[in-house]
Amino acid sequence: MLKYLFPLIAVLLWPSFSFAQQQLDLYTWRQQEQLLWEKVNQQNLIEGIKVNVKVIDFDTYQAHIQLAIQNQRVDLFQWSPGPAALAPLVERGLIAPQIESLSTINNNALPAATGADGKIYGVPFAMQLEGLLVNQKLLVKHGLATQPRTLSQLENLFAQLRSKGITPLQMASDQWYLSQVVAEVMAAGLLEASNAEALIQGEMCFTSNEFITVLQTLKEWHNKGFINQDILQQDYHGMGTSKALGNAALALDGGWRAGPNSVFYQVDKDYQVEFWPIPGASGKFYGFADGTYQANALGQHHALAQKVLNFTTTQAFATLFANTLNEVPAYGGHVQISSEHVRKQARLLNEHSYSASLFTASSLNQGKPGYQQLVTEAIKQVFGGKSVQSAALHIQKGLNSWQYVGAEYCKA
Repeated sequence: MLKYLFPLIAVLLWPSFSFAQQQLDLYTWRQQEQLLWEKVNQQNLIEGIKVNVKVIDFDTYQAHIQLAIQNQRVDLFQWSPGPAALAPLVERGLIAPQIESLSTINNNALPAATGADGKIYGVPFAMQLEGLLVNQKLLVKHGLATQPRTLSQLENLFAQLRSKGITPLQMASDQWYLSQVVAEVMAAGLLEASNAEALIQGEMCFTSNEFITVLQTLKEWHNKGFINQDILQQDYHGMGTSKALGNAALALDGGWRAGPNSVFYQVDKDYQVEFWPIPGASGKFYGFADGTYQANALGQHHALAQKVLNFTTTQAFATLFANTLNEVPAYGGHVQISSEHVRKQARLLNEHSYSASLFTASSLNQGKPGYQQLVTEAIKQVFGGKSVQSAALHIQKGLNSWQYVGAEYCKA
């Protein structure tokens, strides 16, 4: 009889054992991440780890995170893409290069995680389609829903909308928006990718006619009233509200605005979004890697945080990301996506994306002032009344000031 005593005790005691999960904090400006990581936690997808999401307002996010990291309050965090954004973290040793290659991540997303030293930091999380975001419902109402195939057709559409009292193209003046969205979407439409690559390699100058066309087109649209005249006072939130209310028909914007939680569908549940490229010499969309997940290199839980980063490179995470957030994940393999709109964005990204990125080019952003800052200033100068030639020269002189790769060839 006694021989059964130990197994019986073991069975009776087993339910009382529990293995505590390590709590890690993930800081982000993206409120939608809360639902995503709740599902990760509920399904226990990272053994022994629970991720708690802390949402910080975007306007104060970077300063908040850098201070919190140094005070040991951050395990994981999301960060803006590209070498210029990563630079202050790399310089202070707040993040460390990835030891293993990110072989499962879309190659087009890797520039978002690449520092000026050419090393990969963190893991990209989303690929965003950027182009002309169209209020399709409004255009159908006015019989103007045919997609323009040439620049003149697009400008004719703008003119017809303006004649009806509708702002054709709503834009904002936030620095990130002008450099990440406006400059890149316009270049993807109007500038041959080979010319963009030449600019990145320092084999073509920003004072060239090819690049000036981008600034000239913006200036002409503004002068003709195709762009809201208060652009220099308009912020990104206000831009979205105006478009949601039907005061504007199109905007240069990204796929994050196309989901059911965007301001457009909050205002009108029957809102219809379409995406068009700028129909110019290239006529492509800009495929933008939205940012990266990072682990605090100074944190006491760095090894566990890295385990979370490793999980974000998997198909399981990519599938959950796509179907929870209605965004295209940065994963490079096959993902089952339930949303027709997200599948369409993924197809456009795969088939019609621009092959160059001035915004994330290390050669243009490893010194200060970098291209991201300079192109923002140049666009504001154009909207403020300066000539496109002087605005282009501003970019070139700024890059030359720290002897970027094209400084010798493009003496200004």
